[in-house]
Amino acid sequence: MRIRPIIAGVAVFAIITSWNGLALLDSNKFGIAGRSTWQDSQQDVAKASLSNEPELWREIKKTSVEDTDDGGFKATFKDSVLAVDGKRVELPGVGFLINSGIQENQKGEKEVTEFLLLPGDGGVAWCCGLTPIPNFEFSILVECPDAPFLASIVDPGNPAIFVNIAGILQLEHENSIGALYTMKDVSIEFIDMKEVMPPNVLNLCLNKPMAP
Repeated sequence: MRIRPIIAGVAVFAIITSWNGLALLDSNKFGIAGRSTWQDSQQDVAKASLSNEPELWREIKKTSVEDTDDGGFKATFKDSVLAVDGKRVELPGVGFLINSGIQENQKGEKEVTEFLLLPGDGGVAWCCGLTPIPNFEFSILVECPDAPFLASIVDPGNPAIFVNIAGILQLEHENSIGALYTMKDVSIEFIDMKEVMPPNVLNLCLNKPMAP
């Protein structure tokens, strides 16, 4: 399988950096303890909205990773995950753009040909927008060169996409750095954020609901 160095290359637009800076400035206003309580409550609400997480995601999260002498790592997958290696599966999740996945088409438009898929529960930080937590254990590289979509559909105010992906799942057992999974030959269903996230989950830095 191809080794894709994507973990270090996750890029979810420059606005994330500015949001993080604002978050640090806001810490004085909210206080460390108050801010932690606020984040916990927001995460609880968000997780509750995604409580119907598929069993496959839960099994994927049980993947263990050990460092190897060459500076890489070796992954150990659950039997239930090994059983679907090379098979067509369906997974909902949160997608994030990566540098390697944005190409310019003949019309000069930016198209997405691959992106990172993470579980909504445990793979995403719910604070100033949705920020990826690209752990090796549950990072899935979705390759969609035959079904590209315009990068412009990703709202800079909420730079993430809720999707349901059907495709062939392939496992990486050993590599130096990259996702442990890829999905190929995919079909993508885009899900309105309002359908999966209640309106009372706030973007703290922008002081407005994530799902308008």
